[in-house]
Amino acid sequence: MLRFLPILLLFFGACTPTTQTEIYRFDQIVVTKNPTSPPPAFPQSFFPEKLRFLESSEFKTSHIHTKEAYLLLESEESLASILKRIENRSMQGDWKLIDKTEKNGEVTYLLEGFIKKSLSIVVSETGSPTHYLRFYFRKHSSY
Repeated sequence: MLRFLPILLLFFGACTPTTQTEIYRFDQIVVTKNPTSPPPAFPQSFFPEKLRFLESSEFKTSHIHTKEAYLLLESEESLASILKRIENRSMQGDWKLIDKTEKNGEVTYLLEGFIKKSLSIVVSETGSPTHYLRFYFRKHSSY
């Protein structure tokens, strides 16, 4: 019986539930549940280090250029660390902080980038150590 123990351990170890990426395409809209990476329109320097992507969507004007995008992720990083990262990143010059609002356990940032780009970040504070971040991106020009 003990000779089958390593095989059984490998078998039961492989049976753990995993999240699978689901991608839905509707002409110029791409919706992804449990994505492995964020849409390329988002500057990844705003993301916390410990994160998990939950869902994303993109509206593209062509196969390459993103007009609008949305991303939902969760992070176990501390709220103070997340807010500090966003504020420090906005001081680097390519994204200008327009507005910061704190209301009902949520902190909202509105940023403006070069070539008529806007980025909105909503950080939701929960009672648990997990925090949810929502990113909204919009490009207002056609190039």
